[in-house]
Amino acid sequence: MQWRYLSEDRVSDSFGLAADEAMAMRVGEKLSSPILRLYTYRSCSALVGRFQRIENELNLEFCREQKMSVNRRPTGGGAILMGEDQLGVALMLRDWNGYKAPRELMRHFASALCEGLLVFGIKAQFRGKNDLEVEGRKIGGLGIHSNASGGYLLHCSLLVDLDVPLMLRALNVPVEKLEARQLQSIEGRITTVRRELKKDTSLNEVRDTMRRAFSSYFAVEFEQSCYSPEEKKAIGEMESSRYLKKDWIYQKVDVPDLSGEARQMTPAGLLDVRVTMAGRQIKAVFLGGDFFAEESAVSDIEGSLRWHSSEFEQIHSTLEILYAKREDELAFLPIENVCEVISKAVESARAISQDSTANYGCFVNPKIGDAEPVHT
Repeated sequence: MQWRYLSEDRVSDSFGLAADEAMAMRVGEKLSSPILRLYTYRSCSALVGRFQRIENELNLEFCREQKMSVNRRPTGGGAILMGEDQLGVALMLRDWNGYKAPRELMRHFASALCEGLLVFGIKAQFRGKNDLEVEGRKIGGLGIHSNASGGYLLHCSLLVDLDVPLMLRALNVPVEKLEARQLQSIEGRITTVRRELKKDTSLNEVRDTMRRAFSSYFAVEFEQSCYSPEEKKAIGEMESSRYLKKDWIYQKVDVPDLSGEARQMTPAGLLDVRVTMAGRQIKAVFLGGDFFAEESAVSDIEGSLRWHSSEFEQIHSTLEILYAKREDELAFLPIENVCEVISKAVESARAISQDSTANYGCFVNPKIGDAEPVHT
């Protein structure tokens, strides 16, 4: 069996993201065989996960001062820096050996990465929901995105090297994460290929090793490839319609005065919830954070709770029905955690509502109106 292999360096953030998504679409549409893409970004790009609020995750003022580009990935997970010392590993496919469930595909993707690192003597493990770790230290972050055509994009940001001081200044790391992992410093949670090997291993050596490891693990031959004119057009359209648009990069929820929020570290990752209340009803809910879940499934959670009872039992009952239908897509996001954090956000909104009604006699600040939050 033969798959395509793409190798690129110093791509822009918008092109890098657009190429991943557009080519996964073409694989899903059976216009291309599966693809392994190994590439680097121009230094440096700060990328947030699909469900994160960019202002929470990035020090935007510092990024602007450093002329650091910022963007939003189609995959879940946390904020990362990508540049010339981080290898982007993207695998686009429909299924493999009958495996179609996201959890299974992610596990095999991680196994191929671990085999590549083992060639260097680095014993990595796939831990938690999306981390590639070496003795508890993160060396790579994984993500998965499925599209309407049936294609999957599996992605890893592999740390060949990393400027940790720069990362600390560019990213806002939530306090909850540090407390949960009981770390004294973020540096103790991170490692790189060069740090493990104690030498200046070239990124190209890592790239070539990964290509051979994926070829061995998936039992395929890779054919060096490039983009066809049709593919370049598809990537350009994806880039201009999404990854160059501020509406995509800086998307947020317009939150009226009378709203509540809660965040909590869960087994699935950091879950960050905002709700807007109309009396005792949930008017709208927004789920953010670095968890992993299918985008449409998260939208279904949000949609199912519009104008919904705020009582815990009712929320749980509604989501049980949804989870039964979308078990695989929501596997990384436990229902109990979702219900608990939404309830905490509701309690926060009720507290704010009590203060506000004393001033306005209603649940909406008349200066703002009752426009619903915008979801993009």
